[in-house]
This record gives sequence, C-alpha cells and structure tokens, in this order.
Amino acid sequence: MDDRNLVAVAEQAAGPSRVLRGPIAGCTIKADDGRVFLGCLLEFEDSSADIDPISNGIATGCVEGMRRVARIGFYSPTAGQQPQIPTVTLLRLKEMAVPGLAIIFSTGNGDRVEKSLEELLLESEIS
Repeated sequence: MDDRNLVAVAEQAAGPSRVLRGPIAGCTIKADDGRVFLGCLLEFEDSSADIDPISNGIATGCVEGMRRVARIGFYSPTAGQQPQIPTVTLLRLKEMAVPGLAIIFSTGNGDRVEKSLEELLLESEIS
C-alpha cells in the first residue's frame, strides 16, 4: 500500500470516531509483514480514558499478531495544523517501530506531510 492509499484509508477509518472535544481522526497502520490495520479516535467524558487512533490501530494489529509497525497514515481535519500524537503513543511506537518508521499526516486539504518517528520524538523532547 503506497502513502496515498495509507492516507485515503486513514480518512475512511476516521468515520466511526467518537469525539466530544475535537475533530475526528483515523489512522492506517502498515505492519512489517504488509498487513494493514485501522484505528480511530475514541473520546470519553473522562479524557484520561481517551484512545488515540494510532494506539487503537496498534491494539487491533497486536490482536491479529502484528509484531512491528512499518508505516502509518494519519488523517484529522485540523485546519492545516499537524495533528498531535500523545507522548505515550510515541513511546509505544518507539518500542514497536521498524527502523526509519515514518508517519504521513493529512489534514484533508490535499497536502501530505511525512515525519519520521525520530523527528516526532525530538519535538516531544523524548529521546
């Protein structure tokens, strides 16, 4: 699955999001064996129970035997601003990512931005 399709499927995955505070969000997790898993944003009254789309997709993949994450497509209509990934999710990815993992972000305006996990960890001041 190429990057364009990763983002297109992530946009579809955002559809069933349960949102109370923000825009919908969805992701496509491509495993190192080529399989693809979807995740969406789930928000609850107690925000500590929220599940971001990447964590949701990782959980789905792990249930199906996924070992490593190779690439991610992430969609959220955030008015042109890059969607934020929770620190705890970046830490999960750090343990499960193949070397050179990249996330392709789309905010729905037709542009895609690719960021490596290393860049995102630095931005979050995690090393």
